[in-house]
Amino acid sequence: MTSFLKTKVKDKFPDLNRHKLKDYIGKWILSAFRLVFLISISYIILYPLFAMFSFSIMSKSDIMDTSVTWITKSPTFENFKIAWEALDYPTSLLNTLLIGGISALLEIFSCAVAAYGFSRFQFKGRGLLFALVLFTAIVPVQILVIPLFLNFRYFDVLGIIGLINTITQNPDPVYLDLIDTPFTFWLPSLFGVGLRSGLFIFIYRQFFMGLPKELEEASWIDGCGPFMTFVRVVIPSSGVVFLTVSIFAIIWHWNEYYQSVIFFTNTFPLSVRLSNALTIFETLGYRNEGAPPLVSAACLLFILPVLIMYLFMQKKFIQSIDRVGIVG
Repeated sequence: MTSFLKTKVKDKFPDLNRHKLKDYIGKWILSAFRLVFLISISYIILYPLFAMFSFSIMSKSDIMDTSVTWITKSPTFENFKIAWEALDYPTSLLNTLLIGGISALLEIFSCAVAAYGFSRFQFKGRGLLFALVLFTAIVPVQILVIPLFLNFRYFDVLGIIGLINTITQNPDPVYLDLIDTPFTFWLPSLFGVGLRSGLFIFIYRQFFMGLPKELEEASWIDGCGPFMTFVRVVIPSSGVVFLTVSIFAIIWHWNEYYQSVIFFTNTFPLSVRLSNALTIFETLGYRNEGAPPLVSAACLLFILPVLIMYLFMQKKFIQSIDRVGIVG
């Protein structure tokens, strides 16, 4: 192979000396290896998406035909229509945006405020509190789900409602029931203890610790307090980390299933509808060979908004990943 390349290169570039010829061949081989490697990785990553789309447009006859693998003989888009109706897509999408979208936005800013405090202010117990924050990132939600459910089912702020019930000696105590409301996600996100908040605080803190303190000191000289310094100096200088955390928060809230099943009985987001898709299709009469293409179509409908978001933001997201300070 090498001798063949040398002969071809010499015929094309007769003036090349031996060292330049080796450099040229080495660069060509390296480029070819890099191309093959990237194509292989891309195939591994994109294969599930291609297979899902090919499967979602198959008809029942294609499923039964063993000769059909990728290209269908009688494609149909009726599967998407059935999946759209089975998922109750417009309502479920709206629920997902109201629950997960708002929760993600609240978490993005609440975690930034908490992380700025850990990175810039010295106070007693800071190390212990930050260790507890990291601990929340590794404790599975399955351990906390029962206390969380009881807390939201009998919601009481600082024991005020319980105190009123005791004073009035009410035989039927009254509490705020937040189950089946978006507040089960909004309140934890607002106070920085929502979904993956510990990880987000860690990412923010690592980035804020790398910002020059001179910028903040200059704003203090101009009369800004800590909050205005954070709003006017830190946030405009931290676009890359806000973008990174935003994408992570949106995707994790979009895919959230476990807590949604526990806290909601009627207002289900898309993730819960998708988890029940196979059962829904079976109740509609689509079983055995007829159900898998419908499930693939439902999965594509589920990930479509996230894919569109990523297509518009992927360039800035990739550029920001290596600048958020997730080191040390």
